[in-house]
Amino acid sequence: MNFKQIEAFRAVMLSGSMTSAAESLHTSQPNISRLIAQLERGSGFRLFERVGSRLMPTDEGAALFADVQRAFIGLQSLEKSVQAIRQSGTGRLRIAAVPSLSSSVLPKVVKRFVQENPGVAISLHTNDSPMVNQWAASQFCDVGLVSYISEDMPGLKIQTVCDVPGVCIFPKGHRLSSLDTVTPKDLEGEEFISLSQNDGSRAKVDRAFPADGGRRKLKFETPHAATICSLVALELGVSIVSPIVAMEYLHTGIETRPFYPEVRFTTYLVLPAERPHGLLTLRFVELVREMLSETAQTVQTGQLI
Repeated sequence: MNFKQIEAFRAVMLSGSMTSAAESLHTSQPNISRLIAQLERGSGFRLFERVGSRLMPTDEGAALFADVQRAFIGLQSLEKSVQAIRQSGTGRLRIAAVPSLSSSVLPKVVKRFVQENPGVAISLHTNDSPMVNQWAASQFCDVGLVSYISEDMPGLKIQTVCDVPGVCIFPKGHRLSSLDTVTPKDLEGEEFISLSQNDGSRAKVDRAFPADGGRRKLKFETPHAATICSLVALELGVSIVSPIVAMEYLHTGIETRPFYPEVRFTTYLVLPAERPHGLLTLRFVELVREMLSETAQTVQTGQLI
């Protein structure tokens, strides 16, 4: 027996006639009759008896139908499962990100993602770039967002999703607010709040200043750009950060200006290289790229300042 024979048998049982069964399956009545005959030969017993103008199932046919119904209920359950997976993936997504993104654009991405994929459970994990890289490579997380890539970290698929020039941030009313752009010379004598030494972006910022470091007063450092923004708002110094972070803290009392020479702040998306990526992961990746592109466009058009 095969599926088409069973399908035809079920249709006849539900409709009570070969003609109605043919209509429900969008085929011809002779084809239904042929499939039923083949099933009877294969099973070794009759499935129907004609009583007047009606087809009546035999005892054997009724017994077979009970098993067929159970099988079809299972198939319907599989169809619903396929549909649910197609719509919502496996139902859980594990995301890791560096603090600068966890406190800025990532919550907005998650909000839109949940709106488009309701019912999905999301786990958010925050740490520095080396740890997020490790989490992605070890498959602890499905996707990671980092500021730099660990050179000695195998097992990663890497995508650049955003690359923007840094901005100088300072308290409102600061003398720098009279400038259209800021250069290293403009920061001579200023208390400068730096990222920690082990942050990849710290080295990029330091390279923009003279090697002797005499122009800035390096008094504060912190691993988090969000903390830098808060310290600047409290008039404890100035700094250079990613505009993606700075735009989230404009309400605290900071201003921004383009900084030259440019210091690029890059965001990388990392995925485990040793396993295929589920629907949820692929949807999230697409949304991250879209929303970071929108943010970069806002920065480039000068709407941040």
